[in-house]
Amino acid sequence: MHSLKELILACLLVGPAAATTLPLRRRSANATASMVSTTYGTVFDVEAQIGGQSFQLLVDSGSSDTYVMKTGFRCFDKADGLELEHEECFYDVDRTYTESDTYEEIPNQMFSIQYGAGIASGVMAYEEVTLAGVNVPRARVAIADKSTPMGDGVNSGLLGLGYPSLTSAHPANVTDNTTYFYNRLPYKPLLYTMYDEGLIAEPYFAHVIARNPMNESTGFGGYLSLGELPPVKHSNNWAAAPVEIIDEIPLNFTSNRRTRSYWALTIPSVSWGRNGSTRAPFQAFFDTGNPLSYIPGRIAIPFNELFSPPPVYSEDLGAYIVDCNAKAPSSLVFEIDGQRFEHDPADLIYQTGEDLCISTIGVAERVGFAGLQINIIGVPFLKNVLGVFDFGKNEMRFAKLLEKGLSPLRGQLSIIVILDFVRLDFPPCSL
Repeated sequence: MHSLKELILACLLVGPAAATTLPLRRRSANATASMVSTTYGTVFDVEAQIGGQSFQLLVDSGSSDTYVMKTGFRCFDKADGLELEHEECFYDVDRTYTESDTYEEIPNQMFSIQYGAGIASGVMAYEEVTLAGVNVPRARVAIADKSTPMGDGVNSGLLGLGYPSLTSAHPANVTDNTTYFYNRLPYKPLLYTMYDEGLIAEPYFAHVIARNPMNESTGFGGYLSLGELPPVKHSNNWAAAPVEIIDEIPLNFTSNRRTRSYWALTIPSVSWGRNGSTRAPFQAFFDTGNPLSYIPGRIAIPFNELFSPPPVYSEDLGAYIVDCNAKAPSSLVFEIDGQRFEHDPADLIYQTGEDLCISTIGVAERVGFAGLQINIIGVPFLKNVLGVFDFGKNEMRFAKLLEKGLSPLRGQLSIIVILDFVRLDFPPCSL
């Protein structure tokens, strides 16, 4: 079994938009889809059709490729390379991809990506894709035939929402699993293609993430919208910030170009508890694929000391272990564009599914990947805002929510109930 620390880090790491073109096809009248929440409200999946086959894909703004697992894929252990049973990768083995009539493999290209605790590889292909009602007859996707354990028992792959510089196509036969960050052949991710072909109204995606009870393993996960806003009540006072380049990322990670990669901005100040505050800015990127937030120790350490009873830091887990009934600190507030965005205390404790609870605020300096230490704002913050990620303006916008509870789109609740039943057949797995 993989350690919790490895699983938590699975999504840790994994250019401006093209000129506007005339619409080639009719835009979708409604480009919003409900998400499914899994692994105790920390992983969020959305349904997509690839080659006429339906899958749940993990929604990940911290990477850029869309991939699906191929029928008969090989599952292997990252540490020793030993082959495992299909089920041990925790993908939905009953819903894997089979080549369709619209499948077109891209010659001399392979797909290979490395996350903090996982690897996936296969081939690059053109395939028909439908997401949130938006149909792309010929989208560039990855068909993976190898993976380490990275699923959640419900999904069959991943939807990457990051910048093109993070895409993971490579020249065929020139990479191995020690060089997955290099020799990239950047391409337009799925949403870029949708906008360039006139299929979505605006060059952005938006999401709002639902909050589920601590003991609920699977449920309604919120909304993902393409080129439009989700159907939720929100403030019209938007906080806007430009997407920044992360200078700490080595040039060879982004094809030797200093360019935008992750959805990053600078947070000028943070306050916590009754008296804690700092105006020392720090840069961080926003990641729907990460169940925790990793922020500078000068904030994370005194913040975690405010749990009652006090937490215990685990070097093995790379996280603070807390009592599942602990009282969380009274506040954690990030400033963005002059506005204060507060975390709900309910989002500060994560039940891992292993009869263990941890603080959702980690110390950035104590974790790292491929020699990098980068601050990450994950699910704990994103459950409290409506977020818009605009690759046309290279800008992020956040609005406060004006409603506590979210409801699924009509006709989708039954799907979630069925998935909840399926999820019970799989062992807990946290990315």
